[in-house]
Order: sequence, then C-alpha cells, then structure tokens
Amino acid sequence: MKKYILLGAYLLLSAVLVSCDDGPVYEKTGTISEEGRTLKMSGTINGINKWPDSYSIVVAGFSDESEYAVVTKTIPVPATEGEEIKVTMTGISDEVSTVELCAIDKLRRRIISFQSMDDLTTDDDTLRMNTGIVNVSMYSAIQQNVFNKGCIGCHGIATSAAAGLTLLEGNSYQNLVGHSSTVATGLLRVKAGSAEESVLHQILHTTGWKTDHSNMITEPHTLTLIDDWIDNGAQE
Repeated sequence: MKKYILLGAYLLLSAVLVSCDDGPVYEKTGTISEEGRTLKMSGTINGINKWPDSYSIVVAGFSDESEYAVVTKTIPVPATEGEEIKVTMTGISDEVSTVELCAIDKLRRRIISFQSMDDLTTDDDTLRMNTGIVNVSMYSAIQQNVFNKGCIGCHGIATSAAAGLTLLEGNSYQNLVGHSSTVATGLLRVKAGSAEESVLHQILHTTGWKTDHSNMITEPHTLTLIDDWIDNGAQE
C-alpha cells in the first residue's frame, strides 16, 4: 500500500513541476471593443457651475428623430474658470447625426444647445471639436435662447422698451434681478430664490396683464428653465 501511495505522490509532484516548466499561467482577459467613432473636444467652457444638479452640461450625440441624446459625456467643472477643458466621448454610432455642446436634463433631453457639429461625414474614426471660449451659464442660456430670440423686439432700445425693461445682452441682468417692477407694485421683476414671487414668472404663466405673455414661450422645459434659474439664486 505504501508503495502505491508513494507512486501517486511522485506522479502528482511530477505534474506540478511540468506545469511550472511551461511558464506562468495568466488569467484570461478579453479585449473590450467600443463600437462607433470617438469625439475629442477641447475648449474654454465657462459657467458650468452655475447650473443646479437637475441639469448637466455635456457633449452629446443626437439622431435626427429625437431630442433625447443617444450618447453623452459630462463636461467637468474646471479647477479654475477660464481653464481649457479636454473631453473624449466614445461610442458614437451611425444613428448620430449631430454632436452638440449642450445642457440636458436627467432624462437626457436637450434643453439648450450652445454649439453643434453637423458634418460627421468624415471617414476618420476620430471626430474633433474645438468650442473656443463659450459661456454656458444658465443665465447666458436664457439670454441667448429666450430674450435674444423672442423678447428684444419689444424690450430692446432703452428709450422705448416696453414697461421700461431692456433685455438686451449686457443690460438685462441688472434690469431684472432685484429690480422693482413698474407693472406690479411692491414686487421685483426677479426675486432671487423665489420664482413664484417674481413678476417674470407671473407674467409668463398668467393672463390679465396689459400685454399677454402667457403664450410667448410654448416649450414647457423653457419655462421650467427660467423658474429653476430664479429658484436657484438667479446667478448671472
């Protein structure tokens, strides 16, 4: 019996030594491949920290059929305002027809687009986007996409602006935030921290004013954007 035990031990030891002679055994690893193209974006992007947590500043890919992003990459807040930011986004599939620097909500729906790249026809697997210097603050988004597009026709030149309210870029903020209303006694045009107590909110949501503004902004998310800006401190 001892002879068989010794023989078994010898064979086991031989097998171990042979396996050691074959070299180290490595854990199997797989190569993870990411389908689609890659975007390398660079630029000086200011005002990211002026948005509440319910929004994100991202570079995102959209298809023609939807306002919801197919792929996104969050833009980090720079350590110092004015510092260049570099971001890489992978997985840009063929259904993506435009790449945008934009603000999205928690559902990844486009809220505001700051810059877009529509020509994605290059055969190169890497797309490059340089934004230059861009202000993506919440107030800048409202100025560019609300006041400039729909309000300055009546609230433009200071000497003839409706209700004495000029909303031209460079003048609008000081004319709104903490400024007494000329059409609602005792109220501020914008009371930082309280949309419901601000005339800007009231005039966009209710009727009965000299000029009806309640149907001037038709997108609910734009009205929500303005209210969120006010409720979160109405920062410039």
